[in-house]
Amino acid sequence: MNPLLIGPLFELAGKAFDKVFPDPEMAAQAKREFAHQAQTLDQAELDSFRDFMLAYEGAGDKVNPFIQTLRGSVRPVITYGLVGLYGFGFANPSAVDAAMMEMLFQLNLISLGFWYGERALKNLGLDLGKRGELRGQRD
Repeated sequence: MNPLLIGPLFELAGKAFDKVFPDPEMAAQAKREFAHQAQTLDQAELDSFRDFMLAYEGAGDKVNPFIQTLRGSVRPVITYGLVGLYGFGFANPSAVDAAMMEMLFQLNLISLGFWYGERALKNLGLDLGKRGELRGQRD
């Protein structure tokens, strides 16, 4: 279920249940049942997506070792290539123009930020994983 629709949908359903059921206890029971059904449907949708991804990507232990190696090497090879191109441009300023160097610098920031960004944030005391766990406990 689309997260943007959940709040307005529950609000609308709550108003409808209040009008349909004159007894506040019956309306509250209907709201609880509606919330339970929505949660069940949401979980079924997540399970369906997980099954689709498993069927599409294949289980990790059933994939050919060559494909596993290829999948695992894509990001490092791209990172090495970007760093190498930037190094080449830095060492040969006449071969690469300023716009290309700026683009390579930004791509390197993105790539290296992907590899080392989480570690840097943890070293700064900004562990986003723990923050998400705390948010889940509050909800």
